[in-house]
Amino acid sequence: MKQSILIVDDQKANLVALEATLGELDNVEVIAATSGPEALSILLKQTVAMVLLDVQMPGMDGFEVASFMRQRPKTRHIPIIFLTAINKEEGYMFKGYESGGVDFLFKPFDPFVLLSKVRIFLELDGRQQKLEEALSKLKQVKTSNEVLLRSVGEGIIGVCLKGTITFVNPAAEMILGMHSSVLIGQPLYKAVIVSAQQPEDSGWSKTKLYKACSEGKAYHSDVGVFRSHHDKMLPVEYTASPTHSPSGQFDGAVIVFKDITERKKIEEKLHFMAQYDALTELGNRNLFNSALNNSITYSDHSGQPFALLFMDLDRFKQVNDSMGHDAGDELLKEVALRVNHCIRDSDILCRLGGDEFTVIINGDQAERASERVSEKLIQSLSQPFEIFGQELYVGASIGIVYYPEMGKDASELIRNADMAMYQAKHEGRNRYRVFEPDMKTQVEESMALEVELRRAVEHMDFALHYQPKFDMHTGRVVGAEALLRWQVAGKMISPTVFIPVAEETGLINGIGRWVFETAANQVKQWSERYALPDGFRISVNMSVQQLQDLELVDVMSAHIHSIQVDPQLLEIEITESLFLERTELNLSNLAGIRKLGAGIALDDFGTGYSSMGYLAQLPLTVLKIDKTFVDNVHKPQGSAIISAVVALAKGLGVDVIAEGVEQEDQAKRLLELGCSTAQGFYYSMPVPAPELESLLDKHLLPLDSRMDGAANS
Repeated sequence: MKQSILIVDDQKANLVALEATLGELDNVEVIAATSGPEALSILLKQTVAMVLLDVQMPGMDGFEVASFMRQRPKTRHIPIIFLTAINKEEGYMFKGYESGGVDFLFKPFDPFVLLSKVRIFLELDGRQQKLEEALSKLKQVKTSNEVLLRSVGEGIIGVCLKGTITFVNPAAEMILGMHSSVLIGQPLYKAVIVSAQQPEDSGWSKTKLYKACSEGKAYHSDVGVFRSHHDKMLPVEYTASPTHSPSGQFDGAVIVFKDITERKKIEEKLHFMAQYDALTELGNRNLFNSALNNSITYSDHSGQPFALLFMDLDRFKQVNDSMGHDAGDELLKEVALRVNHCIRDSDILCRLGGDEFTVIINGDQAERASERVSEKLIQSLSQPFEIFGQELYVGASIGIVYYPEMGKDASELIRNADMAMYQAKHEGRNRYRVFEPDMKTQVEESMALEVELRRAVEHMDFALHYQPKFDMHTGRVVGAEALLRWQVAGKMISPTVFIPVAEETGLINGIGRWVFETAANQVKQWSERYALPDGFRISVNMSVQQLQDLELVDVMSAHIHSIQVDPQLLEIEITESLFLERTELNLSNLAGIRKLGAGIALDDFGTGYSSMGYLAQLPLTVLKIDKTFVDNVHKPQGSAIISAVVALAKGLGVDVIAEGVEQEDQAKRLLELGCSTAQGFYYSMPVPAPELESLLDKHLLPLDSRMDGAANS
């Protein structure tokens, strides 16, 4: 007598170890499953003596699987031993017993203990099977009518040697919704069984059911279809067994069947869980892989190319980190709805996990359609989302590949699409890029840059340069902006190249802290050396990601107090991208920074997403006019914008600074428009601290000179 044991674990290494241990048992079949849904699907069709069930599994854990088993009569009494490595607390174990477990084994398990417990349950199952076999033999000695009369739980139909219905029990009447008087005397295959065969044409004796029974064998079907009331099709599982006359001659068959509508629903649900994402109801990675391979096969046969879009949301991690995973889940559902509205019915949309989505576009015009769809996606996802009453901006970066031009198989297509998406992010996000062969080199260079950046962060191998700010009336230095500089092997790396990498890798917080502390130390030295004018500040750029740091204000405050620098000598510069991620945390941090006494400047004002309503929420001290407006200062529209910004700054009670001033006539025009403070190459490029000190020596009076003058007066 062979018995079966079902082992369930999402880790294949654990399954191999269990199979090796259980291999010592004789006449035992080991069935393996890697997930809860797969295990339940196996249990719907197969009988097992016991289940060894891992507790910690993604999606559906062991306790949920056990609960499902206890709800079904067929699996209700199967012994379950939980395998776990995480917790021996009573409450945790009670939860396992309440779910239906009979025992626990803790990883790493002792093979001797495991085998001892398994043998006990196999022995109990063996005795149960012997008892059931004895009962079965007892039933076989009775007449076919006695068997039929006693089997009232499932539908039973008796047929004679000609295939005509002779008996219908009450359960069959109830399941089929028809009275026995309607069925008795009718051909079985005409009245009840729906089959691709046409026995009325080819003859009852030609059916598989008849052939099996006439040879003394049972005929079984897992997925039969019976005709019920009003010709409704009913899914059933049935077994036909031969009946014999008192002389032992084959004289017909008895069909025992049950309605499997509920089982089919469960199977469909399990299939959905295996193929679709529970959160967004889009296809998951399994469905995507299948669809991609099908598209490749069809393309190979038809010669018709197709496009694959690989999309990753921008700033999704910040939403998760600042607002929590519930907000992130809601955002993903909203994104799925918008994406669905941007694609055609024939396109295949899947979510691979996290914030990664794919779209497969088939058809003659796949290449043109892919770019058109990408433009629609970027436009749609650039619009604000309202999540839990808060307005959020995310955007998306998209990589595009075409088959067979840009990949010979599924893995190469995915890899190249991912590279193109990465390039879109690298170029500034919220855009799409079609794959090009040299992108591989660019990605490799970017990865090498990340390695170098991590090494630099270990020793903070950076420098600060300072671009002075000038009072255009007097020509005197009234402040400076601290700008990060980094050299690798003697080559200066542009901040536009390495800052996005620092933000994507999470290194920006450590770098930003170093920049702030270094600039604060420097202005402390200058305040002790020079008679700095009122309003003199050193400004430090700060990214939105840094503003999500819960410890930001405390860290700044601690350093300010440790070196005893006047916080009014410091200024934080933020960009309008803050309005894309205007969360309670970053607004709270800005308020905390302002409370310390440091100034807050809004950089690149007017180029992005700010509005009058949002400006009022920020504790600003400075508006910076962007270089794009300064370049157009002599044009009517440029002058009008600058005049409006100056007026707005006065209305808000904040200062205004023009950046990117490169020509004398620009400076003169800015003065005419009411802007008196500027920075730019016309006045000075960003310079190391010693060079700025040379400027300060020219423009500012040293403190010791002022003191000497006071003493001599």
